[in-house]
Amino acid sequence: MDSIAKALVFDGQVKVVAFKTTDLVNEAIRLHKLSPLAAEALGKVLSVAAYMSNELKGEKEKLSIQVTDKGALGSIIVAADAGGKVRGYVEHKDATLPPLGNGRQDLFKGVGNEGFITVIKDLGLKDPYVGKTELVRGNLEEDFAWYFTRSEGSPTALALEVLIEDGKCVSAGGVLVQPMPNCPEHILVVVEDIVSGFANVGDILKAKEPKDILKDYFGHFEIEYFPETTPVYRCKCSREQMSNAVIALGRADSVNLLMERGEIEVVCHFCGTKYVFSKQDVIEIWQKYDHKI
Repeated sequence: MDSIAKALVFDGQVKVVAFKTTDLVNEAIRLHKLSPLAAEALGKVLSVAAYMSNELKGEKEKLSIQVTDKGALGSIIVAADAGGKVRGYVEHKDATLPPLGNGRQDLFKGVGNEGFITVIKDLGLKDPYVGKTELVRGNLEEDFAWYFTRSEGSPTALALEVLIEDGKCVSAGGVLVQPMPNCPEHILVVVEDIVSGFANVGDILKAKEPKDILKDYFGHFEIEYFPETTPVYRCKCSREQMSNAVIALGRADSVNLLMERGEIEVVCHFCGTKYVFSKQDVIEIWQKYDHKI
């Protein structure tokens, strides 16, 4: 089962988080019918979003992540609510590229390294927090490590992997390490040595649960564990929410679509659910809209 395990080590000097997101990624594959390339890329962004949303404090807090570049996959969009509840999609879900020599997907060409990661956090304040950094490698783990370091001021080491075999995710997740401000140099040296052991974190997650990774790699230091949580793929779409898309079309285009097709179909990007609005439905939607204004 997917889980996120978190701890502080070295007397609170370093935060470590291990997370497994295999089931979450498989749900995205099921809903979107993703190619292996799209599954690996979207799976990595969903995994990071699961971690980030788990760090949100308020129940109503939320965030979104947008990865944009000119790679074969196009844009990757992920939204998340507090507690590790995530959903997302990739613009070109069928995109494929020749695999690399080691059989892995070519994320460098799939994602690109000339675009940006943009994170928007709604923390219930007057204005949302917006962080934006350039893509530095296109492999996403180094790109997000750079985002945390540059935009959020938290130097970060991130091992992140999504393993796809025969169209199914067999392992997904990662390990994130963030030293606190003024962490002593000798502790940083130890942490760097430990982090080097997570190069194949996907294989490690096949054999170990996140809580066991923290115990095995960091448990011999002074460590404080936090309660585990379970990340899930959860879409919030509804018929009422999708009726706003009819309004967004505008009155004239709504009428034209009804005349052409007899109905208006709206598809949720995040889960693929189709909502069909009849002529009477559209009339009622516009009547409610006119009543509000």
